[in-house]
Amino acid sequence: MKILVYVPSVSPRVKYAFRILFRSCLKAEYTLTSRREAYLAAGGPRVNYSLAPLAEGELWLPAGPLLWEEGIGAQNIELFHLQGLPAFFQMAAEEATFPFDLPALAFYLASRYEEHLPFAADKLGRFPASQSLAFREGFLQQPLVNQWALRLAQLLEQRFPDLHITRPAYRFLPTYDVDMAWAYRHRPLWLNLAGTLRELATARWGLAYSRWACLLGNRPDPFDTFSYLRQLHRSEGLSALFFFLLGDHNRHDKNIPVDNPAFRKLIARVADTRSVGLHPSYASNYKEGQLRKEVKRLKKITGENVVRSRQHFLLLRFPDTYRRLVEQGIQEDYSMGFADAAGFRAGLSTPFYWYDLETEQIQPLKIFPFAAMDVTLRRYMALKPEAALGRLRELCLRCRETGGSFITLWHNSSFSEEHGWKGWREVYEEMLADAGRRDG
Repeated sequence: MKILVYVPSVSPRVKYAFRILFRSCLKAEYTLTSRREAYLAAGGPRVNYSLAPLAEGELWLPAGPLLWEEGIGAQNIELFHLQGLPAFFQMAAEEATFPFDLPALAFYLASRYEEHLPFAADKLGRFPASQSLAFREGFLQQPLVNQWALRLAQLLEQRFPDLHITRPAYRFLPTYDVDMAWAYRHRPLWLNLAGTLRELATARWGLAYSRWACLLGNRPDPFDTFSYLRQLHRSEGLSALFFFLLGDHNRHDKNIPVDNPAFRKLIARVADTRSVGLHPSYASNYKEGQLRKEVKRLKKITGENVVRSRQHFLLLRFPDTYRRLVEQGIQEDYSMGFADAAGFRAGLSTPFYWYDLETEQIQPLKIFPFAAMDVTLRRYMALKPEAALGRLRELCLRCRETGGSFITLWHNSSFSEEHGWKGWREVYEEMLADAGRRDG
C-alpha cells in the first residue's frame, strides 16, 4: 500500500528528504503529488507536508521554507525535546503530527548542510565533530533521522491500520583501512634504518629490537594481521571490507610502495575472498589527477572495477571530494563519520545517497555511514579498552533499534601491543562477537 504525500510543489530537496525518510530509514512505498484536488479525493494513507492541514484523517507535517530554498545560508536552529528525542525547526502548529519540520530536519542532517557553511578546519583540513550541531547539542550518539522516521512509521500504521511499513534489517559490517600493510617488512631499507635511529635516539629499545627481529625473520610483523582477521571473520560468519592506500609516498601517505610485489600479492589475495575498496590518499584531495591514478592502480591489481572508497584521514570537503569520486566511477563511499568523536555524523545509521547542495541534485553515490573508529576511541576520546567496548555496544544497540548498519572502522595495525594497543585485541574480538549476533 502506497502513502500519498501532498506538497505544494515537488522541489529537488523535497524529493530527497522523503527519499531519506521513506526509503533510507524505512522501506515504505510512497508517491509525491502537488495536485491538491487529487490528494483530497484519494483514499488510503495520506501525509500532508504544507503550511496548513487539508483533510480529515491525514497526517500533517508542517512545512517550513528550507526545502524550497536554493543555495546555502546560515539557518536559525534552536533545539528542543519532544517524546524523549531532540528536534529542531520547530513550527507553531498545534494540530500537526509533530510540531516541527521533520523533512527539513532530515534534509539538513543528511545533506551535511552545516559542512557547506564557513567553519574552522582542524590541522588536516577537516570539519571537526566539535563544530557539528549533533556534537554541540549532545545527540551525536543517536541516529536521529532514523529515530524520527520510526516514530512517523508508527503513527502512520496507527492512523491507517491496513498499512504495514517494512523496517530495514540490522546489519553488521566490519571494515578496515590498510594505511601500512606491514610495520617493518617489505619497506625500503632506508625507512627501516631511519626508524631504528629514531627509536634508539628516544630510548625505545623494545621497538628497535622488534623491528630487526621481524626483518631477520625471527618474529611476525605486528601489522600483518590479515590471516588473523580472516580466521576471526570465518569463526563469526562475517563479511568484511578492506580499503587499501595506494598513493605516492609523502608525509601524510606512508603506504608500502605500490610496485612492491608482496603488497600487490597481498591485495590480490584479500580481494579473492573479501570485498576491497580504495583508500584515496590525502594528496588526492589536492593533486589533480591523483585519484584517477590510484583508481587505475587498484583496478590493475584486482582486475575489477573500483566502486568503493573511504578517504584517508576521513578528509571530506563538500562538494569537491564526492564530486571527484563520482567522476571516477565510485558508487559507494564509507567516509561518513568523524575522526574526533564516535557517533552518527549525518544522523543516519542506514545507507543513503549523496545530495549535491550546489547543483541541487541527488547523485549516484551511496553513502555508508560508520559509527566508530579505533583511533577515535583510543586517541581522540582517550577511552580505556573497557570503556571503549561499552561505547561500541551502545552504538551497536542504536543501530539494532533502528534497523541500521553497524559499520566499524579498524586498522590492520591496531592490534599491535607494542604500538600502544594493549588490551584492544580483546575489545575487538568481543565487539565482533556481540555485533555479529543476529538476535542482539
